[in-house]
Amino acid sequence: MNGDFWNGKKVLLTGHTGFKGGWMSVWLHAMGARLFGVSIDRVSDPDFFMACDVQSLFEREWRSDIRDLQEMRSIMTDAQPDILIHMAAQPIVLYGLVNPAETFAVNVVGTANVLQAAKETPSIRAIINVTTDKVYRNLEWIWPYREGDVLGGKDPYSSSKSCADLCAQSFYLSYFKAQEVGLASVRAGNVIGGGDWAADRLVPDFFRALDAGQALRIRNPSSIRPWQHVLEPVSGYLNLAEQLYQAPSKYSGEWNFGPRDEDCRPVGSMIDYLADRAPVEVVYETAANDREAKLLKLDSSKAKAELGWSGRLSVERALDFCLDWHNGWHNGRALALTKSQIEAYNAKC
Repeated sequence: MNGDFWNGKKVLLTGHTGFKGGWMSVWLHAMGARLFGVSIDRVSDPDFFMACDVQSLFEREWRSDIRDLQEMRSIMTDAQPDILIHMAAQPIVLYGLVNPAETFAVNVVGTANVLQAAKETPSIRAIINVTTDKVYRNLEWIWPYREGDVLGGKDPYSSSKSCADLCAQSFYLSYFKAQEVGLASVRAGNVIGGGDWAADRLVPDFFRALDAGQALRIRNPSSIRPWQHVLEPVSGYLNLAEQLYQAPSKYSGEWNFGPRDEDCRPVGSMIDYLADRAPVEVVYETAANDREAKLLKLDSSKAKAELGWSGRLSVERALDFCLDWHNGWHNGRALALTKSQIEAYNAKC
């Protein structure tokens, strides 16, 4: 990223209290960006937001629900951002299976509200709409999905994010293209990293079991996922935002930011790597769930060819980062570890 570009830019992040939002906030602040945030609440206790005192990085933040259009309009008017990064969402597959209406309301209606408020805010020149690799119609085949492949989603979370992707496309073609505002939807893989305590995610579940001295329950150890450290997609989003700001028509559209093919690994191998390096023994037991995809990969050729972006961290290095961060958090060094890992990533590790 170009630090000079971000210095002084006003950036509004929705979902800034989340795991990915927290890492992005620390990185943006380090480059001199002026930060504004909107989120309905913290996502867990403990969480990255409190562990790294992310709140102190923001000029102003709002505890608001993106399902409230008038509130979104008011926030945009007050913040007058140059760049909008929309991350607020209901992000958990299993939660969506239990709460489908809420999931669609947050992920689809909420996205429409944010984009409607944005189109009424003349200061905005670039928008990043964060979706997921699960927007694709998953055929359980060995080939990675490309941006032009058919969207789908057999569970409410995946389907709602596909709808959010289509919502962004329609807003761009109907409004933002004529306004010369860049809008891109970005799709990443299974993101891991220090400070994620979300429920029903593999690495957070591992550390919870480790800290509690309990057995770890995993659903499908043979399922293959595109694992990547949180800094990988965040670097892609910020890289793309720079380009969108300067050449909106060229860079608007859909973008994959996935790991290298060799870093798509079975769930069981991830746990084995962490368990071998844990200070105490961690055992796991399986509880299969056939409602989740078994195989999913992303093709990031477009990002590599047009942005010069590619993954820098092997899955082993990403897991080492997770272990180091978790140990540092126990020792009160969460923010210091976050900054040092960003610096190491920038140095290409």
